[in-house]
Amino acid sequence: MDPFSYSPVMLPLLINAIVLLITLLYGCREDIRERAVPVVMWYPAAVTGILMLAWFWHSVIVSGDLPYLMPLIPLIIFFVIAFYLFTRFHLMGMADTKALILITVLVPCFPFVPLTGYPLFGYPPYVFLPFSVLFNAVVLNLLLPVAFFFINVIKGNKAPLPYLFLGYPVNGRTIADEFGIVMENFEETEEGLFRSFIPVRTAIRDMLAGGDRIYTKSLKENPEKYRKELELYKKAGTVWISYGVPFLIPITAGFLTAIVLGDLLVILSGLVMAVLT
Repeated sequence: MDPFSYSPVMLPLLINAIVLLITLLYGCREDIRERAVPVVMWYPAAVTGILMLAWFWHSVIVSGDLPYLMPLIPLIIFFVIAFYLFTRFHLMGMADTKALILITVLVPCFPFVPLTGYPLFGYPPYVFLPFSVLFNAVVLNLLLPVAFFFINVIKGNKAPLPYLFLGYPVNGRTIADEFGIVMENFEETEEGLFRSFIPVRTAIRDMLAGGDRIYTKSLKENPEKYRKELELYKKAGTVWISYGVPFLIPITAGFLTAIVLGDLLVILSGLVMAVLT
């Protein structure tokens, strides 16, 4: 099938995809600005989605295509349960889980043929979309450190090599408005302000063990508690923080790239094969 062509039965899923993409973009904006996604944000997408799903499944049954869609039902159930368990065991935020579950339930198939063609998992046009969304989101999230490295190099930001991949400097006066985790320790001595980077291994251990890392969100919500730290950050001028990009952003990017481009796994595999041959 030609790229971007679609079956009439997919029109309800296309509507769901558009509504859900608008919802996700708004959620990313709120997650960056407020460090939280309002629950009511999901309601319009859920209500519209239920109506469109009823239309979609009715069309599938009437067209006689239900047998082609049946193999996807266990995949939908499996992914919904898996995403719920991710949150249950604190591997993912609630907003991220809601986004992935809504994508899985409301847009289980590609609404049209992506640019690189259909990937695996299904019979055209009933090809499973959520796996491609999740894989694309993970790949894009893993590329973020590389992007931040080049941004730091281009801007001339100085730091030990690992930190060039993990974060960037921000204005100490406005650090509470940023999104991330402080990567430096500060101590005021008679000789002046002493600063040092938190060792990467220590930072990872503290995050896994729920240690005393300072989140910029905490600085914004509890300025009195962190008055001393905020004063030191102002004196320092700049403070390095981890990039702390909400996973909702890679999910949204993964959703958009999956629908338009297709599965990045297929694209990467093609590039590898081209290099090897």
